Amino acid sequence: MAILFHELMHVLTARLLGMSLVQVRILPGGLRAALRGWGKNRQKLVPVYLSGPAGNLMAAAVLYQQSTGFGRLLFEANLAIGLFNLVPLHPLDGGQILLMALYGRMGGSRALALLKKLSVVFRSAFFLLGIYQLLRFGNPSLLIITLTMLPGRKSLEETVNMIRFSSLFNRRQRLLNKKVYPARHLVAMEDCSLGEILKKLDYDRFHIIYVLNSAMEITGRVTEQQILNALQRHSAREAVRNIMT
Repeated sequence: MAILFHELMHVLTARLLGMSLVQVRILPGGLRAALRGWGKNRQKLVPVYLSGPAGNLMAAAVLYQQSTGFGRLLFEANLAIGLFNLVPLHPLDGGQILLMALYGRMGGSRALALLKKLSVVFRSAFFLLGIYQLLRFGNPSLLIITLTMLPGRKSLEETVNMIRFSSLFNRRQRLLNKKVYPARHLVAMEDCSLGEILKKLDYDRFHIIYVLNSAMEITGRVTEQQILNALQRHSAREAVRNIMT
């Protein structure tokens, strides 16, 4: 019930901000609501992510006087889920909020590197606490949740790539609105893949990529928009030299 209430708070807040529900998936650690339109509304995501833990903590406050029985269990469940989801670990809500903040300040690559380090620290701590909880109290819940979330590094990379891709697609309108936009030059070898180049594109910069052959000679130049256009027609593994023609 506490997990369901948590996800309903996410969905309700998202609906109030103009985003719609795509699906609700049942996961080993609970439920996960998927929203349509989040990529174009990243400025609205912080209240959406906060609403779940906030709802649980408000429910816990209402149930605080319950000392026994089902009411007490519901109080403890809401308190635990609310606080646990504020931990800055992807894919928890606290981790999603931290990702939004870091991405806007330092771009995708640096944010991803920092969050990966935090991920190792928190997952290791939760794993050890889960072992202690299992041995001391015979309760495997924290250990199960931690183990089901351990493959989250790939999920984190996918989330960063989705944010980066969304930012690039929305950049054209920002550029038209600002009229003047900072640019950054990159250099890539001819056999570099489109996906590898995409990972190097910074937040809030327009990119010009110079392509080099094995003799370190410039054989061409592409812009980030040409990279995006190519990704709509080719695989991310396609070499950049193949789109220059």
